[in-house]
Amino acid sequence: MVQNSDKLQSCQINFHLRHAGELKTITLQLEMLRGNIPTLATIKVEGHVMTILGRGYDGRCALCRSLRRKLKVEDIHFTCCCPLEIEDNNSKRRAIIIGSVLFHQDYLEDNKNYFLYHCRARNNPRDLEAHLALGVINEYHGRFSMAVANYWSAYELAPEDNFIVERLGEILGFLQQLLSTPKTLTKENNEPHPEFHQQACASTAPMAIYS
Repeated sequence: MVQNSDKLQSCQINFHLRHAGELKTITLQLEMLRGNIPTLATIKVEGHVMTILGRGYDGRCALCRSLRRKLKVEDIHFTCCCPLEIEDNNSKRRAIIIGSVLFHQDYLEDNKNYFLYHCRARNNPRDLEAHLALGVINEYHGRFSMAVANYWSAYELAPEDNFIVERLGEILGFLQQLLSTPKTLTKENNEPHPEFHQQACASTAPMAIYS
């Protein structure tokens, strides 16, 4: 178990850009993700550094990880510092903090695990481990409505489980806050820095080369 804090935390992505086209790609990918992953996190960009301020369960981590996955596919170089991701010295695997528990990242990103637990839950509605695992995986990927459904199924089987109660409480609280937050305010919190957007969209400007 790890200590869980409700305080705002920030992760940083440092982009090592090679040309101006990569800046435009980052902006487009970020805008698409903001439409797919609900979050109240604040996104700020200064120069080539993006800071995402929020809590792990408020969409901040899901958006950040999804962005990094897409940037790797696009072969855009970057480094990242996240307080909720640590290296497991024993297994040499990256561990992710969700709530008050550590999970191996490769376990959460392996689609085989997801489909295995999905089949188990469908075949046996009283499979507590399957419902709980699906909740964790869906939360990790920012699929919060599905995560709530999975955690609630687990809660009905084990209402005394502190981790299940914790996850339901935090995610439902986040979703309630999301409902009561004006969309315009949410958009402003996630708006890239104007200079960042102008650089990315300046199609008439000569392409800059970054060292």
